[in-house]
Amino acid sequence: MNDNSINFDQGKSHEEGFDIKRIIYLVMRQWYWFALFGILGITIAFGYTKLTKASYLVSTSILAPEESNGMNMGDLFQGGSQTNNTNIYNQIEIIKSYQTINKTLLNLNWRTSWYKKNMFVWNGIYKNEPFDVQEPQSFINPKGIPIYITPTSGDNYTISVDGKIGSVDVKFEGSGTFGRPFSNNYFNFTLLKKANNTTNIAGKYFFVFNDLRGATFSYRGRLKTSLRDKKSDIVDCSIQGEEPARGADFLNELIKVYTESQMDYQNEAQRRTINFINGQLAGISDSLNVSGTNLADYRSKNNIIDLGTEGNMVMNNLKEIETAKAQNQMQLDYFENLLKYLNNNDIKQVVVPSVVGIQDASLNSLVQKMGQLYNRRQVISFSAKENNPTLLMVDKEISQTREQLTENLRNLIDNSKRSIQSLKERQDRINMQLNKLPQKEQKMVNIQRQFNLTSEIYTFLLQKRAEANIALASSMPDVQIIDTAKPESASPVGFGRNKILIMGFMLGLALPFAYIFLVNYFDNRIRTQKDLENNTSIPILGNIMHSLSKSDLAVYENPKSNIAESFRVLRTNLQYMLSGTQGKIISVHSTNPGEGKSFSSINLATILAMNNKAVLIIGADLRKPRLHKVFKRSNEKGLSTYLIGADNLSDIILPTEIENLSFMPSGPIPPNPAEILGKSEMKLLIDRLKTQFEYIIIDNAPTALVTDGHILSHLSDLNIFILRYGVSHKSQIEIINQYEEKKTIDNLAILVNDIKSNSFGQSYYKYYQYESYQNTYYSSEEEGKKNRHKKNRKAS
Repeated sequence: MNDNSINFDQGKSHEEGFDIKRIIYLVMRQWYWFALFGILGITIAFGYTKLTKASYLVSTSILAPEESNGMNMGDLFQGGSQTNNTNIYNQIEIIKSYQTINKTLLNLNWRTSWYKKNMFVWNGIYKNEPFDVQEPQSFINPKGIPIYITPTSGDNYTISVDGKIGSVDVKFEGSGTFGRPFSNNYFNFTLLKKANNTTNIAGKYFFVFNDLRGATFSYRGRLKTSLRDKKSDIVDCSIQGEEPARGADFLNELIKVYTESQMDYQNEAQRRTINFINGQLAGISDSLNVSGTNLADYRSKNNIIDLGTEGNMVMNNLKEIETAKAQNQMQLDYFENLLKYLNNNDIKQVVVPSVVGIQDASLNSLVQKMGQLYNRRQVISFSAKENNPTLLMVDKEISQTREQLTENLRNLIDNSKRSIQSLKERQDRINMQLNKLPQKEQKMVNIQRQFNLTSEIYTFLLQKRAEANIALASSMPDVQIIDTAKPESASPVGFGRNKILIMGFMLGLALPFAYIFLVNYFDNRIRTQKDLENNTSIPILGNIMHSLSKSDLAVYENPKSNIAESFRVLRTNLQYMLSGTQGKIISVHSTNPGEGKSFSSINLATILAMNNKAVLIIGADLRKPRLHKVFKRSNEKGLSTYLIGADNLSDIILPTEIENLSFMPSGPIPPNPAEILGKSEMKLLIDRLKTQFEYIIIDNAPTALVTDGHILSHLSDLNIFILRYGVSHKSQIEIINQYEEKKTIDNLAILVNDIKSNSFGQSYYKYYQYESYQNTYYSSEEEGKKNRHKKNRKAS
């Protein structure tokens, strides 16, 4: 900004791009703020790492195929094919179910959780607890209330509690002894030091009695399960927590519980079959022993080795009928039991029909369908409420299938009864043939027949039990563990310590950068040379440096100063704007007060006079005159009195202490300044002054507030508008552009005032409220001073 060269050929552009050089310069100027906030950001980040607990993600993966490859009862008893098409998503819901997680926590038996204070943070110490907690079976301790323990000398400790049990506040402090019960109205437990604990137990601890129900919901919410990809049946299970070892133990036990539940479900049919056969064998075994003994005794007593031809034929017929009758009776009993189970909604306890030799395809299909529907309903109920649409559809399908199965059973029961009745009639006819045989042979036939029938049924049941045991022994879990959960494989969640420190540092740097950028982006004041170049094509005469002097006669008092050099450059640039040898009329304007219009007028006139030029400065601001104060002259006579004919020209042109510089005061404030300045006498005055002075500098009133400057601009050879760096707004440039475009003011030029020699035209600490002058400009001088003083104090 120290370059004061004039630029007459600027292209006007209202599009301002992002100036990266300007931002870099501003950042470099404010480097100390970046250093301060960078250190502050690192400090806050370091404190954050110390005051927050680290969180870790522990994971495991299993293979849960959708189709079971194990043996099933349908294959063993040839009751039709039965495949277990288990949806993989149902298995995921089973893993996440409340029952599975609740049973997992029950198996782990995490009755208490311990924490130790590390500076400002309480950290969990899973598997490193220094104490064991014993509870009496007859007392239930409140759950979820922190119990603070601090070991003291010897075997003593202090205890404190501050919490709530329901709506009751619990707060107390006390002391206890390790190995002895601590008991009060709320708690009853005994703390024991662990015998194998070699670590120092000094410090502060607290523990809580865990709530199993609350813990179940907590782990259920934190457990994440998902398919690894759409083409595989691998399920990834993970849980996030502060203690990796606790998370690993939970996941491993969870998979174990899930696997065992799947095995129990797969083996339930085999176990029910074996129990059913064992119950049948218990009764038949006794009957077989009795019938075998009776047969042997009868043969021994009667010396009968074998039956005759007719006896064998009768016995074989009876054996065939009774075998069929026994099978039909067994099937009838099964049908009636199955119908009873259906009425009691207990289909899960039903043995498959093929176990009792029933090969009815329709019955087998319906029983299998009912089992599958009940299994599907159980899976859905893990995660769905009773009014869930899917669950309601399954219930409806179960109801329809039950009706079909009930109707089928009733028909089968009727058929079985008819078959039994038919077999009984055949048996009666053959018994008539048996009565024709000798008495001993008749009795031998009955005993032999009873023994053979019992032996065949017993052998059949033994074969079925052996097959069921083989199926149970060969059952394998469908779940295969791919990776077990390990604490050492836990991955930190979020950012590591070093990343957090870097992010804190970067955020600290970002705050002052964002502030500088936003202030610069929304700042509408003129801050740089480009702010003018991009917004106007009006020539810029020069840039006036900031005055270190408090006097308005800065050039006269300090002719070798930087500001004096600025006005010398301005004087040189004027030669390009003015032509002719006499009567160079220069009007100095500003759109708003406070931009240095009078200051620039005085020092411009001074620098011209110092060049041996006859210069006159006219105070044309008839509303708020100020120049007479600077030159310390009276304002009783001046321009206003001359224009109304009260004074002569010689009375109002006054000499100053500056050689070659004369001064015309504005005179008393008239009631109608614009009308006075618009008189023809004003033009005659200017024409007359042209013959006496080489330069005439007119100090005008602000053009955006009053029309006085517009009137005198038409009498001027050059109209200079003053813009002040850091104070004038870009909207004021637009006002000046409109003067030129509409030709309301001709021969325009811009002079930039008050540039700091050590800045880039940027000053973030100056925000003056110059708009207040619009309200005070027409008021009395004393009132204006008072209002400005109040405004400046507020701005400070």
